[in-house]
This record gives sequence, C-alpha cells and structure tokens, in this order.
Amino acid sequence: MNYSQFIIKMKENLQEKLGMQVKVETIDVPKNNGIVLQGITIRRPGERIVPTIYLESFYEDYLEGRDLEDILEDFIEIYEEQETECFPDFDFYQDYEKVKKKLAVKLINKKKNKKMLAEMPYMDYLDMAIVFYCFVERGVPGTAAILVKNAHMEKWGVSLEKLYEDALSNAESILPGRIRTMEELLSKLLLEEDVPKWEWPGKEQGDFPKLEGFAEENAEPGGTPLLVLTNEKRYLGASCILYRGLLEKFAKSLGGNFYILPSSVHEVILLPENRIKSAENLLQVVMDVNRMQLAPEEVLSDTVYYYDRETGKISIYDKKQQN
Repeated sequence: MNYSQFIIKMKENLQEKLGMQVKVETIDVPKNNGIVLQGITIRRPGERIVPTIYLESFYEDYLEGRDLEDILEDFIEIYEEQETECFPDFDFYQDYEKVKKKLAVKLINKKKNKKMLAEMPYMDYLDMAIVFYCFVERGVPGTAAILVKNAHMEKWGVSLEKLYEDALSNAESILPGRIRTMEELLSKLLLEEDVPKWEWPGKEQGDFPKLEGFAEENAEPGGTPLLVLTNEKRYLGASCILYRGLLEKFAKSLGGNFYILPSSVHEVILLPENRIKSAENLLQVVMDVNRMQLAPEEVLSDTVYYYDRETGKISIYDKKQQN
C-alpha cells in the first residue's frame, strides 16, 4: 500500500477503534522550508485545540514489515499520552499578557519560506528571517512551536518591535543559550551550571574537539575547534545567535573572531578564526551537511557567517573580502 492509501487506512481504522463520538481527521501541515507533513487529529466534543500526530514514521514502520494493528496501537498510545491540558486552551491565545510569557524567536531560511512568511510577522536578519512562536513543552514528543500569525498580532494589537522585544527577552530566559562540544551534544550532557555559558571544558589547555570530515591540513595545531551553540532544549537553538551579549562574551573569552556555520535550525557551529588556516571550503561543508545529513525542514541556510569581535556584529562571510 502506498503512502496515500496508508493514510486513508489509518484514518478509517482509528475512527472504528475510537468510536463515532470522536472526529478523526487527516490534515496537511505546512512546515519549514516549504515541506508539508501529513498528520491525523483526534477531536472530542468541545475540544478546540488538539495535537497533530504525524504519520511519516508510522509509514516507515509499515514499510519495514510491522503489522498495521501494532502501528495503530502505538498511535493510540501516543495520542492518549498527549493530554490536551499540556496545550494552553483557546482562551490563552486571546490574552497577550499571558502569551508573551511563552513567546520565543526562531530563525528560518527567508528564500525557502516566502509563502509562509506572507502569513506571519517577521523581521529580516542577514539572509534569514526571524519569526515568532509560542513554546509549549510536552511529554510526547517533547516540545511544540505554535507559530505566531498575522491574525494573532492583529488580535493582540501589538507592534512588530514590541513582539520582537518580548519574544527575545522571554527566549533568553526560558531557553538560555549553551555552548557545548560536539561530544557533549551527542551524549546529551549539559555543561555544569557553574561553567559560564561561553566557556567549555579544556579551554585553558586549548583542548579543542575536531570537526569530522574537515581536512587536517586546513587546521592549526591542536585540531579544528568544533563548538555547538544551541539552547537548553536543543530545540530551534540557532536563534541563540540573536541573544544579547552571548556572542560578545564568547568572543572575549576566545580572544578573537569566529565563523558561524548554520548546521540546522536547532544549532550553529562556532569555529574560531585563529584556529583555521583557510575558510574557503567552509561553505562546501555547510552545503554538504544540509544536503546529506539533515531533514529538509531542518535546513537553516547555505551561508557561512562571520562574527567580528571589534564591531560586535555578524556578517555574511565573503571570502573575497577576507583575502
């Protein structure tokens, strides 16, 4: 059975199992970079906000030979774990004073999201766009980002500048930035609370981790430094480059300028300039990661960025200007 047939079958079987007192619907959900995911919502009488459970992973299980009945049981279990009280109720979104305590900022690719950006407030940032979302923490699958639309902003009667200031301030508070080594990130270990956010174990000894696949001849002695900036949730953490003072403090601790590689919407890689012989192939590294290692909706940018400690600003890296 192909994917379209699988979706129909799932909807029919779920409706039969859950009974006619609930409404089972299939839904297409536009995601980042023009990607559309298919999901199912289950709505009980009186419910106005319900979670969407996406079907792609369930279909992969089916293609691997898993029994449809087992897949349905897993789906229902996930649905039952996603209690609707984990989501703010409908009235919550009518009151900006309540909403602003959940707001955060997100960086996305401007060119790939032109259609989506027409429906929501945003600010230009280099070749990217800053959008706003309501951060909802859940048990399954963990977190959710409910994007702020133009209709929301009109309802609240707030300016774009006010929305940005509130969302950024709140993000800095509820999703603080963290700089980790790649090893720490992969092992899901956070830095100790008493270690400043812009430092890392081994900094004093120059013990930098190495960038996999990055040519040794391109690196200075000691290895190419690979430090990852994200937030505590490792969720939409590339926006941490917007946090006031964070990169400035990191540059001061580092003692120089650095490159910023947008490895995904969830994190960026920081590469100290004085530890790299040549930055010419960094763009190819970014593009290779985007094409071969990321899901399409997680790609942020094909651009390399540069932080200048003297000016305190990020710019688009231009190798012609650097030579």
